Amino acid sequence: MQKKYILPFFFTFMFFLNVIPSYALKFYPLNYDKRIDDNGGYGEFTLVNTSKEPIRYKIEAKKTGKTTDISDLVTIYPKILTVEPLEEKSFKVYVNSDSSLVDGEYSFLLGVKPLKSPSLKENKIGKTSSTFEIKQALELEIFAYVGDLNKKFELSNQKFYEKDGLRKFKSNVKNSTGRGYELAVGFTDSNNVLLPVLYPVGRLFNGNETVIDVEIPQHAKNIIFYDYNNNKVLNQNVKI
Repeated sequence: MQKKYILPFFFTFMFFLNVIPSYALKFYPLNYDKRIDDNGGYGEFTLVNTSKEPIRYKIEAKKTGKTTDISDLVTIYPKILTVEPLEEKSFKVYVNSDSSLVDGEYSFLLGVKPLKSPSLKENKIGKTSSTFEIKQALELEIFAYVGDLNKKFELSNQKFYEKDGLRKFKSNVKNSTGRGYELAVGFTDSNNVLLPVLYPVGRLFNGNETVIDVEIPQHAKNIIFYDYNNNKVLNQNVKI
């Protein structure tokens, strides 16, 4: 059963890296998914330092090794970010437009390398030197797209049913839109207002299919699909 999120003000996914407990890293949002052929794309990411020490992060765009790589079009600011204990800071990612790109999805690797803040250590000859301690690195494939990719999801085996006194909806959802989504299922009321209940689907890559099985909340009149990374309701609904 899909887990329900009740989020009254904003919606976000968060990546939580905790390989080494004293240097845990929270990172959000999970992806980019911006259109880049219309004056380029812009987005912000946030790093949260959950450790007890300040950490300096090195941030860079790296090549994917794929023919759809756009790392050369990416600008990151700032490239070095120092985050104090239990605080968070954001960095900006710009992807420049390129007229040679055809409609479709493109990507680059976002590298985030935590570095311990410089400290002074005494060496064997009595002098001091700056040192950096590298703890762990994150590499996440980040997606963007070119073109007017507004095709709707393909729904099949749709079924409304009741279980334990609750109204539910189940359906296969196939993504043939030409790009991936960080997706959720939500609901609107009779005034087309988004209700504060979302069921995260996760990343639905282009060409992939998943099954949704959600509880229908009170006052819901339409089932909608929500694009997390662009914070918007997609132009597709199922009437209840």
